[in-house]
Amino acid sequence: MTVETSTSRKQFLIRSEHMSADDFGELYTRMFGNLYSGMPRPEKPIVIGGVYGRYEGVSFRRLSFRGDLLTAMPDHDDEITFIFPSAGRVVFNQCSDSVGLPSVGLAMEKAQVRSVGFIDGHAHHGLSVRRSLFARRLATLLGRPITQKVRFQPRVDLSNDAFQGIKAIVAMATGNEFDLLINSSALMPARLQEMLVDSVLEIWPHNYSDALRRPAPQIAPRHVKLAMEYIQEHPDAMVSGSDLAELTNVSLRALQEGFRRFVGSSIVAYQREVRLQRAYDALQQDSAQSVSEISLALGFSNVGRFCQYFQNAYGMSPADLRRNLAVPA
Repeated sequence: MTVETSTSRKQFLIRSEHMSADDFGELYTRMFGNLYSGMPRPEKPIVIGGVYGRYEGVSFRRLSFRGDLLTAMPDHDDEITFIFPSAGRVVFNQCSDSVGLPSVGLAMEKAQVRSVGFIDGHAHHGLSVRRSLFARRLATLLGRPITQKVRFQPRVDLSNDAFQGIKAIVAMATGNEFDLLINSSALMPARLQEMLVDSVLEIWPHNYSDALRRPAPQIAPRHVKLAMEYIQEHPDAMVSGSDLAELTNVSLRALQEGFRRFVGSSIVAYQREVRLQRAYDALQQDSAQSVSEISLALGFSNVGRFCQYFQNAYGMSPADLRRNLAVPA
């Protein structure tokens, strides 16, 4: 066993040739915290070999298991795990079993997994990504906040060469040749995180795939631009679609059709997106304002509803965002 690290930053990579599951878990806890405290110990001896890395909401791995590991899963952060099996079987139990084989890749929402089994000498490449990272990256790529949870196709056919691109990045990150670069560059872990997030968003089908592939939008007509500018300049204003239509000198139907065609959302949805983005920015600042004050100032009359919208858009609650910002790097 070796732990790859630099003296200038926190350890983030474990290498193991034949480590017992207990020893692997003990080292994992020492390096990354007791994230799996609720997981029961395996009933039979399990040997784990390979590489595991974890950095800022993304983990990546190339692991093999000698012995069958069947275990219940504890509660998790809102992460999505992507598995590329190369041997044996992996079985995730949610409402029913999802089986990963060398020909079948899986995308599993950890919070919904009840148990997992690594069977028949299972081995895989894989990664897990916090949902909020996908939401923030999509918001950047699409130019608007994400107001629905990112949901990935749960099973894919690994004979499709496109998926091998994600696997190749994981293989590179866990390969010996990458050690010198990843341990000598303070920027490389963040770059690797970006590569993994972007490759999954581009290749693995999800509910925003069509939006990402859509050609650049046509230039919006003047009345749509004026309405968008007004909403952006007055995010707290409780202005109706009819009021915006009157301000821009068009009919309500023409404005609604303009938003649908050139913005890709309704007027109400766009207003909510702008308000949520402003709320996210405000919460990131070192402000004395409470979550309730920020939500009310931005026109959300129901704080509970605001928190639900925020959770769906960014994969974390407003309170979680503030707690994460308060944790020293």
